[in-house]
Amino acid sequence: MEYLLDHAFDFYGCDWAAMIFTFISLYQLGNKSRMGFLVGIVANVFWFSYGYQTDSIANMFCSFVVICLQARGWKNWHLPPSNNQPEPLPAE
Repeated sequence: MEYLLDHAFDFYGCDWAAMIFTFISLYQLGNKSRMGFLVGIVANVFWFSYGYQTDSIANMFCSFVVICLQARGWKNWHLPPSNNQPEPLPAE
């Protein structure tokens, strides 16, 4: 227990905030809420800062890519299908 208390905030809570925002993002996306993408971007900003503090270039790169994908998901949310085929007429 002492170890947990001594090291819980070694990274200024960025790892904890990233984890919590990631869970909220996934929950919202699972409920088909577009806000999940924005919360995911916030989560990955925290993941990026955690990667910076731990000198993990891979973590920072991954966070940047996921931020771009989250922004793309936000932008493309509810776009109509690009299918230009007319709907079939009902049989008579």
